[in-house]
Amino acid sequence: MAPRGIDTHAHLFLSDFAQDIEAVTHRAKGACLAVLLPNLDLHTLPAVIQLMQREPDFYFGMIGLHPTHVKADFHEQLQGLEAQLHSYPWVAIGEVGIDLYHDRSTYELQREALDLQAKRAAQLHLPLSIHFREALDQTLETLRPYEVKGVFHCFTGSYEEAKKILDAGFYVGIGGVITYKNATALHEAVRKIPLEQIVLETDSPYLAPVPMRGKRNESSYLPYIARAVAELKGISVGNVIEKTTLNAQTLFRLPV
Repeated sequence: MAPRGIDTHAHLFLSDFAQDIEAVTHRAKGACLAVLLPNLDLHTLPAVIQLMQREPDFYFGMIGLHPTHVKADFHEQLQGLEAQLHSYPWVAIGEVGIDLYHDRSTYELQREALDLQAKRAAQLHLPLSIHFREALDQTLETLRPYEVKGVFHCFTGSYEEAKKILDAGFYVGIGGVITYKNATALHEAVRKIPLEQIVLETDSPYLAPVPMRGKRNESSYLPYIARAVAELKGISVGNVIEKTTLNAQTLFRLPV
């Protein structure tokens, strides 16, 4: 049996999987020891909890407010999430961060929401799952006051950008984009990023790897990502899975 990794970022609780989640879970177990579920907002939280309760030794949840879901009511959203903080065994605060691609007008709100959630993560000694689209420097600046760890998820940038993340003590999450031929800057970055600071992810249902590109992504496709990393680094797939799994287990304190 091929070694199984850990999918550190998958939205299998979304409606995209509602009709066949049992089959998706079965396939995921063939490729993964565990799947981590990053929440989006107060409305998606029940679906995350439902999967955690259905498969408590396989699905592990994060709790947080995604930056593109930060609106004028974000304080109320955070209060609602706060009320659930101690009710379940969350492995991280996430998905949180700053997104200046979709809506720059909410930047100050996003920054405040990230600041509050980073502060909470530091208090609880929980890692962060970080979204930082077109906002790497702003995100790092917001996190700087806090003693926090975590993953800058869906990393697709250059080595210069990766080095900023690594120097700040964070991991980078590598997903399906690593399999795309035109992702040359990312390819060069992954060749240089130490394996000790990489975790694998699918970001399902988004960004399916080649040869599934264009289809709904799912956690069972994680081996395609591991294989691409192995080829770029000139090492075995087993080595990639072994090390990235250990990284995820250590960062998120996973009992798997």
